[in-house]
Amino acid sequence: MTSFGTQLLYAVLGGLIPALVWLFFWLREDIHPEPKRLIFKAFLAGGIAIPFALFAESFFYCINAFLFFPPNESTLCAINHPPLAAFASIANLFLIVTFAATEEYVKYKSAKKLVLKGRDFDEPVDAMIYLITVSLGFAAFENMLFLLPAFGASVFEGLIVGNLRFLGATLLHAVSSGIVGYMIALSFYTPEHRKSYTWWGLVLATILHAIFNVLVMSEDISSDGISQTLGVLVLTGVVLIFAFDKVKKLRKFQRVTNNL
Repeated sequence: MTSFGTQLLYAVLGGLIPALVWLFFWLREDIHPEPKRLIFKAFLAGGIAIPFALFAESFFYCINAFLFFPPNESTLCAINHPPLAAFASIANLFLIVTFAATEEYVKYKSAKKLVLKGRDFDEPVDAMIYLITVSLGFAAFENMLFLLPAFGASVFEGLIVGNLRFLGATLLHAVSSGIVGYMIALSFYTPEHRKSYTWWGLVLATILHAIFNVLVMSEDISSDGISQTLGVLVLTGVVLIFAFDKVKKLRKFQRVTNNL
């Protein structure tokens, strides 16, 4: 039985290291690297978004309880299912969609408030870089919440959960927020379209997020099913890499147009 201090250390490392590995991978797509202070700020913004997600998801969980639970259970929702419990308690399609939408929205909102309004947001690809960085900060702190009880059970269980979240949830957050960033990037030179493009990005990100949750939480999912789910997620990540290339060309095309 490991001490709480050891569990906490393992959870922090298990949450941060996978997120930082993915962050290093995606930052290589930026040919004009962003200031390190802004990358750190964006990463931290993702962590700051966690409490807002917890609160909103607890709220939706209680709405779900009032709609679908017996009266004696629904009235005790806030007591029986505090935010952290609700965060990990996706019981039906209503919660799957609302939880996915909540997480995508709070990640976007954190990026918008803290990094997308500064003068360093000066080229389309920045939107993808900042959204992905925020999402990885979010994933890092989310992973810590899941890893803490897992390492409390055993180191082996913690390692299993950590590996699954590295390949699954962490990449999911990066790819889904990357979609939002891509849509914002497409509207970089047409700000009058930014709101509609952003909402479409959030819708697409929510759909991907919800589908992933449905697949991984299926009671009869097999190891092959998990492999196929991760395969689809990796394929989406590859598509996102091509999206980076398109955004870079958009920047070059705009420069040529401006010089005519």
